[in-house]
Amino acid sequence: MKTMNKTETTCFSFSFDNTREVFITNILTCILNVMFSIITCVGNSTILLAIKNTRDLHTPAYVLLGCLAFSDLLVGLICQPLFVGVKIAEFEKSFTTYCWLRMLQTRSAWTTASVSFFTIAVVSVDRLIALQLHLRYSAFVTVSRVLQATLVIWILSVILNVVLRFWMMTDEWFFIPLVIFVVVFLVLTVSTMKIFQMVRRHQRQIKRQTEAVSHLRSNTVNVLKCRKSAVTVLYIYALFVICYVPFFGTLITEMFHRYTIKEQIAYDFSTTVIFVNSFINPVVYCWRIREIKKAVKNILRGWGGGRNE
Repeated sequence: MKTMNKTETTCFSFSFDNTREVFITNILTCILNVMFSIITCVGNSTILLAIKNTRDLHTPAYVLLGCLAFSDLLVGLICQPLFVGVKIAEFEKSFTTYCWLRMLQTRSAWTTASVSFFTIAVVSVDRLIALQLHLRYSAFVTVSRVLQATLVIWILSVILNVVLRFWMMTDEWFFIPLVIFVVVFLVLTVSTMKIFQMVRRHQRQIKRQTEAVSHLRSNTVNVLKCRKSAVTVLYIYALFVICYVPFFGTLITEMFHRYTIKEQIAYDFSTTVIFVNSFINPVVYCWRIREIKKAVKNILRGWGGGRNE
């Protein structure tokens, strides 16, 4: 395993190394990010348009998914093009351009990742509340409150990843967001576990209700819808964790070992995996949520009809 020379010109702990492994990694990650940037933008734009144009989707739960789709859209619109720009600057050995693009890419990536993380936590808590309150849910959770929560999420994410980073120029800044992320992660995990437990309990209740009188059928349908949306949250949460584990594993390794070419390659690929998560989420929405799938199909039919005309 080759170790980087300390005398090499470095920026953000990266060096302009011309090894064959780094060159191949840069080419592959550029191709992947260009490709996924386009389909991520198309996919999340379609989800946002579907929610906007469908009155039945103007509910707190779908507005939250729309907020998550918006942060995913920014990943394809800003973060991935900046990542490719960094690699191009690296090819050309343009140190100043590399550093500026790396700074913009890092701050934008951490900000959108924070927004996605906090939003998933809010979505999880929202589904837990829906399972617990049932008919009282609509009185407690409203679209305006969801939008207010989203605004707070964005402000907090910008403060943690942009303002705080430039205010505290040392690496100590990382410990403040780390504490917040750990707390939110614990809340998200506990909420997700409770959702899983309640879903299993509802499954047993539904089996009993199918044998009961017909006036309970409407309540059973509502419970089924709520249960399915809760399970969708579990999928989103699981995919989020799976996509982010390699990246944080790379960061932890970097903290305890000298920075090497192998870790640079792992960093580039794990960052790309995180970006791909923003493409996967719209696929999960269309797969798991029938209302969104129907709205997306209507949009696609409209586009097809427009072209035929």
